[in-house]
Amino acid sequence: MTTLLAAALAVANVTSAAAADIVALTGHVTQLGAHCSALVYYIAAPDGFHVVLTTQQGFTDQAAIARFETVLAAGQSAAFSIPRNTGEAPVRMMLSNVGDHLHIAEPDVAVSTR
Repeated sequence: MTTLLAAALAVANVTSAAAADIVALTGHVTQLGAHCSALVYYIAAPDGFHVVLTTQQGFTDQAAIARFETVLAAGQSAAFSIPRNTGEAPVRMMLSNVGDHLHIAEPDVAVSTR
């Protein structure tokens, strides 16, 4: 599964920031914690943006991978909640189709050094 995420990163142009505006077929990686990350990209189509969000929890071949897909018409948004360790609040990301690009509102995540 790690190979799948690595391949997606190799195909896409990758950026990283607290909030991002990306264009079609541009990947964006968000660090969600010490051992958790998310990759977001989309394809523009007549019915809206076909958005894919893939999360990885862990750094090994045994890492938990989750993939979410949605279609956002112009002006629509989708929230994704990603669970974390016991006792930690889930991480929430908001993805919005703002017409000519996708806006990604990322959480402020304190990375634990455990």
